[in-house]
Amino acid sequence: MKARSGFTLIELLVALVIFGIFAALAYAGLARLLDNRERLTAEQRVWQQLSQVFLRISDDVAHARSRGVRDAGGFPLPAFVGRLFDSRALAEPSLELTRGGELNYGGAPRSDLRRVAYRLKEGRLVRITWPVLDRAPVTEPLEAPLLADVETFELHFYDANGGLVDTWPTATSGPDVPPRAMEVTLAVKGLGRFKRLFLVNQ
Repeated sequence: MKARSGFTLIELLVALVIFGIFAALAYAGLARLLDNRERLTAEQRVWQQLSQVFLRISDDVAHARSRGVRDAGGFPLPAFVGRLFDSRALAEPSLELTRGGELNYGGAPRSDLRRVAYRLKEGRLVRITWPVLDRAPVTEPLEAPLLADVETFELHFYDANGGLVDTWPTATSGPDVPPRAMEVTLAVKGLGRFKRLFLVNQ
């Protein structure tokens, strides 16, 4: 009588254990790969947002115009305003200016000027725009979030003599004269500090 060939129960159990070990190792490796991929994707998204923030600021100051405006109370505001950061809830934006070059998609006769501002609000950098230059008490600004996890938003300005100042306008610059250049420092949580210099349209 011929002996039957095949696997014994112990051999099957050993094979299952080995297979289970390899499956667990493969699953752990896949999980780490997916976690790293998600982390890299999130970091790439933040880097893209940071790049877009600097491009947006560069475009705004490159189109700066010497046109002052009036606030909701009817008081005049200079064409280009730079203030020290204030963390209070009702604090004014750190940067506010009149810019030109706005596209007119409808073709209706209107100005190409727009009042824009930047403000650090609860760890988010937001860009503010107003639908009109000279505001009324009922004028509502539009806030567009640009970047989250911002720890620092610092501005410095270069005057006509190349001097560096913390606020604009200065006592000698004139109310509607923009600075020659603007230095922006952004500190983003987990990424570090980034400093850029932008020439301002004269």
